[in-house]
Amino acid sequence: METAFGFCDLCINAEIVNKNTLHKVLDKLYEMGYSTVAINRTIEETVFESEKKNKKKAGDNEALGVTVPSPPDIADLISEYAGKLRILNRLTFVFGDPTRTHTLNQSSSLRKYDLYAVVPKTQAAFQFACSQLNTDIVLLNRNCVGLKLSRKLYLQAVERGINFEIQYCDVISSASRKFAIHYSHLFHMFGKSKNIFISSGASIETQIRSPYDIINLASILGMNETKAKASILSQSRYVILRAEGRRYGKAVFRIQTCSTEKREMESEMEIEAEETDDEHGDTCTEAKKIKL
Repeated sequence: METAFGFCDLCINAEIVNKNTLHKVLDKLYEMGYSTVAINRTIEETVFESEKKNKKKAGDNEALGVTVPSPPDIADLISEYAGKLRILNRLTFVFGDPTRTHTLNQSSSLRKYDLYAVVPKTQAAFQFACSQLNTDIVLLNRNCVGLKLSRKLYLQAVERGINFEIQYCDVISSASRKFAIHYSHLFHMFGKSKNIFISSGASIETQIRSPYDIINLASILGMNETKAKASILSQSRYVILRAEGRRYGKAVFRIQTCSTEKREMESEMEIEAEETDDEHGDTCTEAKKIKL
C-alpha cells in the first residue's frame, strides 16, 4: 500500500460542472505543494424528501428507497493530473435527524465516495455522529449553531477513530471566524487537538493557502507547529486510510515474531533461575523472589 500522501487538502468545494474553475483550483494546489486533494459534494437531508415527493407524483409504486447521487466522473482529471495530484471524491451530508443517516448508509453509492463527512445541525445529530455513526469526518461549521461539545463526547468520538475537521476558509472569513476559533480551542482544551485535521473548504483558487501558511495560521487554533504540520500530513493520511477501512472492511492479523522471541526469553530466564537455585539453595530462592 502506498503511504506517501504528501500535503493534503481534503475538501475542495469546486463544482465539477465548472471545469475552468476546477482546473484553476487544482493547478493552484499543485503549485502550492499539495499532493492529495478531495473534491467535495454536499447534500442536505431534504434531498430525500424531494425524491420521495417526485416518486409519488410520478406514480412509482416501488419501495421508497432513496438513491444517493453518484460521485462526479473525474476519470479525466485523474488521468490529467497523474503524477501530480492524487484526486479523491468526498461526500458531505448535512443532517438534523439521525434517522436520515440510516437511509444514506443503505445506498450503494456511498461506497463509491472515498471520504464520508457529516455536518450535524442538532445536538441529537451531533451526539449520534460521535457515538454511533460510521463516518470518517465530523465537520462543525455555521450550520451547527448551538451545539455543545463536551470532553466526554469528544473523547468518545476520538476513541472510535472519528476525525474532526477545521476549514481554514471559515477562519479567514470574518463571518465565521469566531465560531471556528471557538470550537478549535475546545478541541485543544478537551483533548489537545487529537484527531484534528485542517482543510481549505475552498471554492475558488484565491482561497487556497500554502501548507506553511496553514501551519502559521494554526497557532491561533491552539495547535503547536508539530500538531499543525500533522493536521495536513499524517492526520489527513489517517483519515484516508480509515475511510478505506470503512469502505472495504477491516482486517485482523497477527505478528508472531515478537511473541516467539518473548517465549524464548522467558524460557532462558526460567533455565537460569533453576540453575541458580540448584547452586545456592534457599538463599538464592529468596533472591529470585525479590528479583521477580
